[in-house]
Amino acid sequence: MDKTSVIVVSSCVALLGLNWWWTAQTTPEAQPPAATAPAAAPAQNTNEQAAPGAQPTAGEAATTPTEAQPTAPQITNAPAVEKLHTLISKSSEGKDVAAFTIQNIGGGVENVEMLGQAVDSTKPELGNVKINGLVPVGMKPYGIGTLMFGLSDDAEPVYDNAVYSVVGTPTATSVTVQSKNVQHNGVTFTVTKTYSIKPLQQGEETLEGNAYALKLDIQITNTSATNLVLNNWGVYGGGICQVNDNEGAVYTYYLTFDNGDFENESPGSFDPWFGSKKKRIYNTEFEKLEWAGLMNQYYATVIQPAKGSATASADAIYAAPAEYKLPGAEQNVEGLVLGFGMPAVTIAPNTTQSFSYETFTGPKYNLMLAGMTEEFNMIDEIMDYGWLYLISYPMNWIINVFHGWFGNWGWAIVAMTFVIRFLIWPLYRKSYMSMKRMSLLQPMIKEIKEKYGDNQQQAAVEMMALYKKYGISPMGGCLPMLLQIPIFFAFFYVLQTAAELRGAEFMFWVTDLSQPDTVCHIFGLPLNILPFIMAASMIAMMKMSPSAGDPMQQKIMKFMPLLFFLFCYTYPSALALYWTTTNIISIIQTLIIRRLPQPTLEEVKADAKGGNKKEGFFARIQRMAEEQQKALDAQKRQNNMRNVTKKKK
Repeated sequence: MDKTSVIVVSSCVALLGLNWWWTAQTTPEAQPPAATAPAAAPAQNTNEQAAPGAQPTAGEAATTPTEAQPTAPQITNAPAVEKLHTLISKSSEGKDVAAFTIQNIGGGVENVEMLGQAVDSTKPELGNVKINGLVPVGMKPYGIGTLMFGLSDDAEPVYDNAVYSVVGTPTATSVTVQSKNVQHNGVTFTVTKTYSIKPLQQGEETLEGNAYALKLDIQITNTSATNLVLNNWGVYGGGICQVNDNEGAVYTYYLTFDNGDFENESPGSFDPWFGSKKKRIYNTEFEKLEWAGLMNQYYATVIQPAKGSATASADAIYAAPAEYKLPGAEQNVEGLVLGFGMPAVTIAPNTTQSFSYETFTGPKYNLMLAGMTEEFNMIDEIMDYGWLYLISYPMNWIINVFHGWFGNWGWAIVAMTFVIRFLIWPLYRKSYMSMKRMSLLQPMIKEIKEKYGDNQQQAAVEMMALYKKYGISPMGGCLPMLLQIPIFFAFFYVLQTAAELRGAEFMFWVTDLSQPDTVCHIFGLPLNILPFIMAASMIAMMKMSPSAGDPMQQKIMKFMPLLFFLFCYTYPSALALYWTTTNIISIIQTLIIRRLPQPTLEEVKADAKGGNKKEGFFARIQRMAEEQQKALDAQKRQNNMRNVTKKKK
């Protein structure tokens, strides 16, 4: 057993170590702040304001920048960024869900505020989460939907910094903003944007995710006497970083969904281990770019051409790293900005070209996203469960079902754990009995090792014969552990991206299941209670299990509580809650099993019909080991024979 079992346990330890190493490697290193084109942005000093509604003129243009880029109007005394209008979406129950605030500079969505859901309850002073609510260090505040010009790998883009105003009468679900003096390469044109909240009802189906979706219709009218040529341009998809310094920066990505293939890239991809460092990328090598976006640990922004809009596709994106200053954080954090490419067009004088886009800006609720795949093809891919999707998705679904029953995410996790342990109960019972029988074999195994001493191969053959004689599988006691490892990591991935758990209270000191359950700091180190309870319950469970395996295996098993303790200590308290509940249920199951008739050592009887049973896995290993030993013995005897053949002269 025991080499095989040691290999199994060592593999589990290696998986944990690999996960820690991968997390460390994928944490993006600090990048310099992305510079913005001075020609495009309003002045950084917002105290210097022009008269309301003032528009820049070509005569205010600054000198040509060192990097070749399109010209844009300059604003010497820029107007302050102001809110033009806020659209508030509602759920099917009539509750406020998200607030979309449109600003005057660039006419974009300044931020999307989550209302009453996914609020950072561990830091109430931060208020509701605002996606695209932070301005990258060194940049100016631009909103989602702002036009971008001069997209390339070589220079920063030029953002539309024209001043927009509301036209017409806004409604509860729609608003139109317009600027008549937008300029690009000396050509003046009018840009009209209409933002509309998408209806929840789609036929007979209600799509709650549409409360986070916004339709953007753009009309560009060439009011000059010359053709307006637009290429290498796009619409700003916003910026993103972690919401606070307690959340994982490793989950900050920009996303692309190209011809059925989902890809994500972190800020660290701009400074790879091998290859040159990049300040930005302008990728035009897509087959069919369906959507692109940004995400952090719990939220995402996705933009796509509107369905049925033949002109709103470009198969190109612009992405760049950016630094953000989080409230209360001592150091800047890494993030990203994104632009979605628009098709190259030439607009004749006094004509209008229309473009339509759809955006989703909201939390990563797995079931909600799964219900939106008709609107945004395979948008649920942003959950990024990887190869454990077949386990993670049902676990997320079960947790949501139990939350609907109990109204508490902590108890939903406990209930889900009971379901998992109930499903693997037959295997756990069989494993316990196998370990019990293995423990009865230990005196015989000890005799074999003492008899053959350093001849490990012969000792292994004898031990395999012993297992075969009593019909014991050396791997029988390890199967539950092997089965629980993928379940553990599947739930780990669920926790790392489930916005449902963000700010969710359990009871007592556990006030946020998405964060460690820190009760205080001692000498600057956090004191988390649940990992200690988890480790203690794991030790108690192991004490109750039959002692099987050689001393080396038993020593390795003693380190498992420490490894899981270290793993869970800095991760969400929901993970420690799940593993603690698993251990407690295992203890209860062990107590139940102990009351059942205990196994005894009995030799396997021959088939009553006289036929041969199908050779099992370990029987094949036994036979192969015996054949190999016979071959080695024969070779040894042959080498010991004297060679009496006379040599030819």
